Amino acid sequence: MKQQTMLVCVLGCAVVFLFSSVSRSSAAASVPASGSAKPGFSIGLGTGKMAGETVYQIGFPAVAPTGERYAGYFPFSELEWPLDFWLATIDGVATLNDRWRATVSISKNLSTPQNDMNDSDWLTPADPAQLDVYSEFRISSFDVFIVDADIEWFFFRQPAISLYVGAGMVYQNFDYESELLYQYSPSGLEGFASVGDGRTGITYEMTYSLPYVKIGADLQLAAGLEILGSFAYSPIVQAEDSDHHLLREFGGKRASGDMDGTAYLVEVSGRYLITPAFFVEATFNYLHIEVDGNQYQEYGIGVPIGSFRQEAESTQTSAYVTLGYSF
Repeated sequence: MKQQTMLVCVLGCAVVFLFSSVSRSSAAASVPASGSAKPGFSIGLGTGKMAGETVYQIGFPAVAPTGERYAGYFPFSELEWPLDFWLATIDGVATLNDRWRATVSISKNLSTPQNDMNDSDWLTPADPAQLDVYSEFRISSFDVFIVDADIEWFFFRQPAISLYVGAGMVYQNFDYESELLYQYSPSGLEGFASVGDGRTGITYEMTYSLPYVKIGADLQLAAGLEILGSFAYSPIVQAEDSDHHLLREFGGKRASGDMDGTAYLVEVSGRYLITPAFFVEATFNYLHIEVDGNQYQEYGIGVPIGSFRQEAESTQTSAYVTLGYSF
């Protein structure tokens, strides 16, 4: 995580330096234009696909309900939840004046991931690298809701390029139900061979809140053709998840996690004016999230188990096409 955070910081500094250089060189060549942005509003409807995964791991250190602490290896369990699905989007952009612009995007899933969820466990303290139990689950139910909203301030405008900084928030909620397909022990442990019977085995819900700062550029390549790009960074991601293993003993096992961390987001889109009012836009979006914290577990009958260290990482790549109208 530290290496990726440093990479993000370096990349962000490079982007800022590049934009500052462009701004200074253009200002030296000519007097900055007052800008051509007029107050208005646009709305777009689109569809596309997301690919990626959310992986969470738990392990030591652990704290028993009595308060006793235990050291050991990490991780001893990992769940990999797929993020391959089709989504629908609705986007709104309000140009308030020559300096300020506000945007909002809402996304909802149209399909269920076709890839399976993988559950891996390392149960041998003498050999923490030995995979002892492996399971695959089919995603039987899936629900996603994503909102991304921001406010942008343009600090530089020229006919061919406009530069801005902004701040915003991403909210994401992923909700899964899964059915066991099969389970076995790669290391040969007894008692772990099982085949699913169609019942829901694990439910999982993950919620992210990502306040971010961003820097971006709008490039006018030709009449009616525009390229938009931005880089955003969130230093204070908040993440909460809940996991219910329904088929365990004592009414199943419930787990809830409370984590924080960082994220970065890269977005590039191309917009073409079909008419002065109608436009089509193609967008590529990449989001990477890393968080860590603690997971608290209890049996379904309410008996506490304890708490464990938890780490989660999510990579999300999406591409979609939007048809829009400007008022």
